[in-house]
Amino acid sequence: MRKVITNDMEKCVGCNRCIRVCPVEEANMAYMENGDAKVRVDNTKCIACGACLHACTHGSRLYEDDTERFFEDLRTGTPISLFCAPAGRANLKEWSKVLALLENMGVRKIYDVSLGADICTWGYIRYIQKNNPHSVITQPCPAIVSYILMHRNELLPYLSPVQSPMMCTAIYMRNYKGITDKIAAISPCIAKTNEFEESDGLVSYNITFNKLEEYIKRNNLMLPAQGRGYDHIDSSIGSIFSMPGGLKETVEFMIGRVLRIDRSEGQSTVYKALDAFCKENSANLPAIFDVLNCTEGCNLGTGCRHEKTVFEVNTAMENARQGSTKGREREYFEQLYEEYDKTLRLNDFIRNYRPAPVPRIRIDDNAVEEAFVKLGKYDEKNRAFDCGACGSDSCKEMAQKIAKKINTPENCIKLAHDIMKTEHATIMSWQKNNTETISTISADINGIKEMTDTIVTTVTGVDKLINLYDIVTKDIDKIASNVHMISINASIQAARAGDQGRSFAVVAEAIRGLADETQKATAKISNATIEAKNGLGAISKMVLTIGEDVAKSNNDVREIAERTHDLLRNS
Repeated sequence: MRKVITNDMEKCVGCNRCIRVCPVEEANMAYMENGDAKVRVDNTKCIACGACLHACTHGSRLYEDDTERFFEDLRTGTPISLFCAPAGRANLKEWSKVLALLENMGVRKIYDVSLGADICTWGYIRYIQKNNPHSVITQPCPAIVSYILMHRNELLPYLSPVQSPMMCTAIYMRNYKGITDKIAAISPCIAKTNEFEESDGLVSYNITFNKLEEYIKRNNLMLPAQGRGYDHIDSSIGSIFSMPGGLKETVEFMIGRVLRIDRSEGQSTVYKALDAFCKENSANLPAIFDVLNCTEGCNLGTGCRHEKTVFEVNTAMENARQGSTKGREREYFEQLYEEYDKTLRLNDFIRNYRPAPVPRIRIDDNAVEEAFVKLGKYDEKNRAFDCGACGSDSCKEMAQKIAKKINTPENCIKLAHDIMKTEHATIMSWQKNNTETISTISADINGIKEMTDTIVTTVTGVDKLINLYDIVTKDIDKIASNVHMISINASIQAARAGDQGRSFAVVAEAIRGLADETQKATAKISNATIEAKNGLGAISKMVLTIGEDVAKSNNDVREIAERTHDLLRNS
């Protein structure tokens, strides 16, 4: 099966919207990359329902069709004819001129799928009348067919073998009109790519409305002044087949309300309805279960631009229905079916299905229990939290996906919240301890500041004492100088006195010696005083610097303490 849905992982933010809308549990793989959550599609299990395309708001999910290859083949002269879905009337701007443009570019024949829808409805009615099946699931929608072929093989006995309107159109073109060209489809559906791949080459191109308009705009193609119609007779009411309930209305228009026809549309409900169909008592099943992947049917399918409202689209389709029935009595449609009975072979429009079952990942209860432990869910209350943020409907489903290794515990918002709470409590505990430590540091710093203030005061006192001592020393030095002078005078007088003054001379000499020694001592004391003052000056300067640094540190610690208190108060 071709890869239809693609990923641009650079744009993926791991929001899980794609997981939430996907009807296939194992079609998405959630994982962590460099700390970021990512989700990629598993194309081996994807049914191309397109739900993720519209759910993804980041442009990570994309799709591929055959538009580029179709135009390239046209340019090289490949013979191509095509058919266009009825929804083209509502989705393509000036759709008849688009058809004319394609004809001008080389397309040879153009058919309306409304014709194939008429044949498809005729086929349903004749198949039921001939085989009288208990219940039939319709199959115009290829995403639903892929779901059954890949994931719900037990529904195969109920799946209608009548081909879809598009395939009925292609078979009619090839088998009844002799068209041997390659056949292209202009369609509203990305999953038609898979259906055409199963057609053994009958339909070669799936060109979606969205990609077609993008191509025309990107290449500046000018639409012709005049449009064109189709290369076949007018169809019946098949133009409404693509609307929700279109098959039901068409069948009841032709044969009345003789069959019970139930409906289900939209990815959020139709696949759950099919799952329920598997388990339902056969007595409760309808004759026809009309199912469509898209909520608004094919008219707003996965390959449409979605620029118009549902009311605009339904108005255009209602106008088409009125146009197909206006002026025509019931006999006209009965005669049309009689003509089909004469010219068409029912077996030509029967499909033989080729199941392609996808193995499911097997897990046991122990693996699920281990997953719950990884999620930090140990009791029933936490295991039934079921917020859905991970993309799963329940915590149990999330645990199953983790056990299957298609999701990761980091994708659980409850686990992330619990981890955050634990880390917050730890941080708050650290902050509390830090507050106590800061208080201790602040007290110690205050103590250091008091000590430095005491040192400064003490040093200042010592400096004053040294200054006083310096003054006293200078006074002593001055007295010593005077004594020295007096001793010299005494010696002179003693010398003049002769023998009577000798004893006095000895005393004067002794006094002069003492004065000299005193001067030498005061000189040493003066030098020591200078050194002491210099040392005290350095100590005083250093202590003042320490005091300033301690004061700054004290302010910083106080500010940190205040912020920490604020944090604790606000937590």
